[in-house]
Amino acid sequence: MRSTRTDVARTVAQKTRLIRRSRKGCGNCKLRKIKVFLQCDQAKPQCQPCLSYGVVCNYGKDVMDLRLPKESQHLWVAQELSPSAPLKDPISTEAALKTHTVPFELDAGSLRLLNQLYHQMKLTSVFPVANIFHLAQGQYPFLMHAALALSAAHDRSLFKAIRSGQGRTLSEMAHIFQCTTLLSRKLCHEISPADRDPIWATASFLSILSFLALDECDPSKAWPFKPSESDDMNWLRLGDTKWKLFQLTQPTRPDSIFYPMSDIYQKMRAYKPTSSIHSISPELQILCRLDEWSQPETSPYFEAAEIITRLGKWRDFEIPFTEAMAFIIYTSPSFKSLLLMKDPVALVLLALWYSKASKTIWWIDLRGATELEAICMYLRKYHYDDLAIMGCLRCCYGKAQGPDLLCQEGYTY
Repeated sequence: MRSTRTDVARTVAQKTRLIRRSRKGCGNCKLRKIKVFLQCDQAKPQCQPCLSYGVVCNYGKDVMDLRLPKESQHLWVAQELSPSAPLKDPISTEAALKTHTVPFELDAGSLRLLNQLYHQMKLTSVFPVANIFHLAQGQYPFLMHAALALSAAHDRSLFKAIRSGQGRTLSEMAHIFQCTTLLSRKLCHEISPADRDPIWATASFLSILSFLALDECDPSKAWPFKPSESDDMNWLRLGDTKWKLFQLTQPTRPDSIFYPMSDIYQKMRAYKPTSSIHSISPELQILCRLDEWSQPETSPYFEAAEIITRLGKWRDFEIPFTEAMAFIIYTSPSFKSLLLMKDPVALVLLALWYSKASKTIWWIDLRGATELEAICMYLRKYHYDDLAIMGCLRCCYGKAQGPDLLCQEGYTY
C-alpha cells in the first residue's frame, strides 16, 4: 500500500514537472527565449511565435529545432506571394554573372530571415512588400542583396535583448557591399523604365540599413563618446541622396508599384515649418533660446523643436510614419552640422526624437537603444550643471520627477 502511494505521488510529481515545462512554451520558444518578448501561446500544431518566426513547432522530440516548414523550403515567402513562383535554388541570376559578382544561394537560414522580414513589413510597413520581394527574385541582384542585408539586420533587432553587444554581422556587411557595388554600376548606365522601381526599392532599403550601421553597442563607447568621424551622421544626411533618386525613379507615377504611397510621399515633401514660436512648447523655447522674433532661417533648432513638439501630441506607438520621419527630412543642414559638433542642445533634441520615434519604427529603435542612452550619459557627464538639459533628459527615459516636457495641455509626452 505504501509503495502504491509512493508511485502515485511520483506520477503526480512527474505530471506537475511536465506541466511546468510546457508552460514555458515549445522547444523553439525556449531556445529563442521568446518569453523575453512575449509568451508562447502553446497553440498546436503551431504556436504564434513560431508561426511568425517561420519555423515548425517542436513539441515532440522527433522535430529538430528551428526547422523550416516544407512549403517554405520550396516557395518564396510562403503563400502571401504567388504560389506559382518557385524558389530559384540556387539563385545565381544572369545579371549577377554579367557583373562578375560572386553568385549567391538562398540557403534555409537566409530564406527564414527573409520570411521573417516579409511578415514584419507586411504587418507594419506602408511599402508594397509583396511586389518588392517579387522584384528581388527577378533580374535585380542589387535588390536581393539589400533584402538579405535588411533581413539580417531585422533579426538582430528581434534578439537585441538577449544578444547585447552584437553589431552588424559579416554576412550583413557583405550583402551591403555587393548591393552598393551593383547599384552603382547600374546607375552608371542609362536607366530603363523597368529599372526604376527596383532602384527605388533598393534605395529605400539602403536608407534603413544606414540607420542600422551601428557596430558599437556599448553606450559608453558609442557616439557621441567616440572620436568624431566624417561619417558619424550619414544616416541623417542620406535623405539628400535619396531625393535625387526619387526624382530619377519617380515612384509616384501611375504605373509604379509605389503609386499607392503617393499621398504619403506628398505629405513628406510638402511639410513646412509654421514660422510661429507658438508651435513650439515653452520648455523647448527655453532650451533652444527661442523668442518671438525667432524664425527657421535664423535658428538652426527651430524645425527640430517644432517637429518634436508635434510628436509630443501623439501617444506612444501611434505616431504616423510621416511624422516620425519629418525629423530626418526637414531639419536644417546647420542643425545637422551642430549634431556633428556634439552641440548639447542639438543632442537633447535628437534624444527626445529617439525617445518617441523608436517606439514606432523598429529600425530606429535598434539604433536608439544604444545612442539614446549614450547621449544621455554624455550630457550628464559634460553638461550636468545645465538645468534645462537635465530636465529634458528625465523625459527621455520617462522618469521625470516633476512635470514632463511637453506635458502641457495638448502635449502628451
